[in-house]
Amino acid sequence: MAASARGKVVYVASAVPGLFSHIKRLLPNAPTVQIDQELFQDGLVTDELKLQIKDAEILVADPPLIGELLYVNDLKLKLVNSTWAGVNVMMSKIDSSLGKPKFNLTRTGEGFGQIMGEYVVGHIIATERRFKETYSKQKEHEWAQKSLKTFRPLTSVNIGILGLGIIGNEVARMCKCMGMTVTGIKRQDSTSPPCQNVDNYGLLENLADVLPQLDYLCSILPSTPQTRNLLSGDILSHCKTKKPVFINIGRGDVIDEESLVKAIKCEWIGGAILDVFNKEPLPTTSELWDLSNVTITPHVAGASLAEQVAECFVDNYNRYIKGEQLKYQVDWIKGY
Repeated sequence: MAASARGKVVYVASAVPGLFSHIKRLLPNAPTVQIDQELFQDGLVTDELKLQIKDAEILVADPPLIGELLYVNDLKLKLVNSTWAGVNVMMSKIDSSLGKPKFNLTRTGEGFGQIMGEYVVGHIIATERRFKETYSKQKEHEWAQKSLKTFRPLTSVNIGILGLGIIGNEVARMCKCMGMTVTGIKRQDSTSPPCQNVDNYGLLENLADVLPQLDYLCSILPSTPQTRNLLSGDILSHCKTKKPVFINIGRGDVIDEESLVKAIKCEWIGGAILDVFNKEPLPTTSELWDLSNVTITPHVAGASLAEQVAECFVDNYNRYIKGEQLKYQVDWIKGY
């Protein structure tokens, strides 16, 4: 990916390992400035940090820092690129009384689909082939062939996907490649084009009719006023026919913990694979830790990888230099 000959200075304030080096390699004609991690690791905007970025027009940074820069006066920022796909950390800092921040915000919208799809498919295979049970039998030195040779092939699995954006479409593609039936769940007023890897669609407004058909329910939804607590309450009681496993790689606030624990204990769902939570890190007192049919991972399904973040940013950098439409630009009003 070639850089524009008109190089503008790029400031990088990120804890993503190797990101600065990748940006320098992809933008050989652009001056690059790396901000010392000690200046932003606590998420605080100190006078020294403001001094280092006072002339910055273009900044690549992690969301916790961006959130603290939204309303800092006397900065010249025009383009800020987040190293994450999700934007709720920054959106939570929006103050309606102060209006919209003055700079354009773009997010890393590429590269996460593949690795998050691997997470989903990997955990589905581990569930269907009962890897946890296999490890347990191995520790007991038990040759459990009779019980472990009975399993459900992926061609018999119907996965419902909430959130059919770029990541959701890639997850759908990978599930389809493994032979699963893919059910997309979207709003009635959705204008998104049909995904070729989705076998059938269900409406979010008719979620109670869709849930009984599923073997897995995967949420890849962002955190917005429309998605928060979407699955809270007793809506998952409609899952009790097939008892699907709930996978959440979107945002934790799609369901409150009390509702999720109830759905598991009442056996409305067959378990949960959780990478995101309402509160992170997940408190050690959370009941989720001790439920045998729950798998917990510490928000690692879609970790930011330096090369992918750099390539996505450089594409937008060149668009910005040329005055072209930016990709993955965040709408301050919509919140995503």
